[in-house]
This record gives sequence, C-alpha cells and structure tokens, in this order.
Amino acid sequence: MLIAGDGHTNIFGPDVSSLDPRTWYENSSGQALMHGLRQAKLTAAKIPEQETLKDDDRAWEYFDELKFDVVLANPPFAGEMKDRKMLARYELAKPALKRAGSDKAAKEERDVLFIERILKMLRPGGRAAIVLPQGKFNNSSLAFIREWILKKARLLAVVGLHPNTFKPHTGTKTSVLFIQKYTDEQLADIARVHDDVAKDCPAYETEIQALLDAHEGDVPEDAIPDAVADLISETFSEPELDEPAAEDGEGEDGEETPEPPSEEDRIAAAEDKVDALKSELVGVKQKLIDLDSDVEALEWQQKNEIEAIGDTFAGTARELSAHLKPIKAEHKEAVKALKAKQKETAKRLKAEIKRLEKAIPEAERDLKLLTSRGKLELVLGDDDLIGTLKERWIAAEVAKRLDYPIFMAVSERGGKNNSGD
Repeated sequence: MLIAGDGHTNIFGPDVSSLDPRTWYENSSGQALMHGLRQAKLTAAKIPEQETLKDDDRAWEYFDELKFDVVLANPPFAGEMKDRKMLARYELAKPALKRAGSDKAAKEERDVLFIERILKMLRPGGRAAIVLPQGKFNNSSLAFIREWILKKARLLAVVGLHPNTFKPHTGTKTSVLFIQKYTDEQLADIARVHDDVAKDCPAYETEIQALLDAHEGDVPEDAIPDAVADLISETFSEPELDEPAAEDGEGEDGEETPEPPSEEDRIAAAEDKVDALKSELVGVKQKLIDLDSDVEALEWQQKNEIEAIGDTFAGTARELSAHLKPIKAEHKEAVKALKAKQKETAKRLKAEIKRLEKAIPEAERDLKLLTSRGKLELVLGDDDLIGTLKERWIAAEVAKRLDYPIFMAVSERGGKNNSGD
C-alpha cells in the first residue's frame, strides 16, 4: 500500500511493487498505474506531455524515483532475481554482481531489492514500514544492507513479530522495519559531520600491510582486527569442492564417500592448479611462436635449395633464371599453403591463450581464498573494499554524533496458534 500527498491517493495491487518499472508497460493495470502516477505528479522526473509511456526503455528514467509519503510493504521473502540488466540498476545488487564476476550467474534475493525499491518510491521525509525476515537485521554477511538503509533513512523503530504471525504459510521469524527517508537538509548535515570525522579515519592499507609483514606464514585469525574480519566474512566465500560429499556419507553406488580433503590438501591442490595453468600457458605460447619458426625454416630450406641449384647449374644466367622460375613459384605456393594452414591453428592457440590468461587470475584468487593471508591480500588490492572499511568507520563515528532514540519492541503474542487457525 502506498499513500501520497494528503493521504487521498492510495494505490494497491502487484504492479506498483514490481522490481522492474519496465514490466508496468505489459498490461492495462500497469498502464493505468503509470498514468495515475503521472497525473498525481508522483514521479521525481518530470514526464514530457508528448510522452506516450509505451517505450519500456524509458521506464527507469521516469519511474525509478517516486514521491510517496507512506509505503506499507510485505515483500516476498522467497525467490531470487537473476536478470543482470535489472540487477545493474540496484545499488544493493552490486555485491552480488561483483561476486559473480563476468562469467557466473549473478543473483540477489527479491526482498533485498524491494528495500531499495521502496526507499526510491518515497519522497524526502517519506515513511515506510516493511516486513522483513529477521536475518536481514542480524546476519553478519548482510551488514551491507543495513549500512545502505542507514545512509538513506532514519531508523524509527524495529518491531519483532511472533513466529506464528504468518503461519500456516510460513514460520519465518520476521520484524517490521519503520524508516523515514532523509530530507536534503538532513543529508547535508550528515555530509558535514562525515567530512569532519573523515580526517581521523584509520589508514587501513597501512594496518593490513603491517599485519602481513608481521607474519611470515599465514596470519592467525585472532590477529585480524574485527572490522577487517567482518568484511572478509561477508565478502569472501571459499571456492566450492568439485565433488562435495553426500550428506549420508555414501555415494550413489552405496559405497562410503571419502573424507573431504584437509585444508592443507586443498591449498596444495589449488597451488598445483595455478602451476599447471601457468605451465600450460607457456606451452601454448611456445606453440604460437613455433608457427613462425616453421615458416622461417621452410623459407630457409627453399633458399638453400635455390643456392644448391645455382651452384651446380651449367647453363647461362638467363637459362638458370628460366629454370628457377617454376621452382620459385612452387616455393611461394608452399609458403602460402603453410601460412593458410597455420592461420586456423594460430586462431585456436590465441583463443586458448586468452582463456588461460583469464583462468590463471581466477585460480590465484581461489588459492588466496583458502588462507587468511590471501584474503587480506585481496582486501588490500581492492580499492572498493578499503573504501568500505573507511566508510564503515566514518559511519560509526557519524552515528555517535547524530545519536537519536530508536523504538524497539517484540510481539510476544502471535494471535495464532501453531496450527495456523
């Protein structure tokens, strides 16, 4: 439910809750919704009078930011969005896109994206109440969601709901998040305090490098500062085993599956993989070089053949030239044929080199993910992660200066029994 203006504009229905404004073009109710938003002047971007609202490529431009006063939402908890084009529109999907890289499927839970969508539907100063799974409030790996919310809105209250609230449909523990979107003046005040405390931000690059220098081998986990350890925990996940063991300890044929490899074995296997890929790359590059050598060898052989004929030919220079003319033509065709044959081979080798040059950094990253030292090196080499550490410290200091009361409550009477009646 959304309420706009003086409270007289209420909009119900699934269309307004779509994660992708482009879908609003697909049916008559979506069209009515868009025209209603336009007439009520609830879009942050002004829509030209001549705009027909039939081009879905313009949907995000017009309907990304809206101006509702109140949004009450119970977004779906289940399901993930995997459309890269749509995920690229969401700040909260950036971690998922980064984890996936360029060759893996990116995915993010729908309720996470709805949080951002709802905040973008609010005008500055607008309020929202959102039902969310409890994990969004306390899972350490989801800290980036809470940080994003607190940068955009003032936290008014959190009300924990009884586990029976949504039974029999689900027993998921949920809470209601009450927030108020910051006004431009509030954001300016926060920015002023932000700049004031930023000058005292720790030099995390220096701290991490000193930590690496202080340990010859792997870095003990208890030596890693909590802020860095938390970032590592939520950012990196160890590479999956190629053949995970069955839960019951038996394979498909009933035989016991082997114990999963030890940490040392996994590191050794990852090192072997990196070495094998590098050796393979050297070998493929050498084959590419050998193609040119083969042409040079053929040309050298042909030159020697011509010289040998000239040394033993008994006729005149004109007769020698006439004698060599078809031989040289044959040589030229032989070189041409060899180069044509090598062209496809060179194309295949260059594609293999490109694949290996991409696979080696990925394998090296997988190796680093198996040790604390490697993970620290990954953090140190990523400007975005260093920036996240600094922003978290600054945000904590800003919060201390802008401290305000937050209402916290828990519903102890669910209103339903465990049968769902």
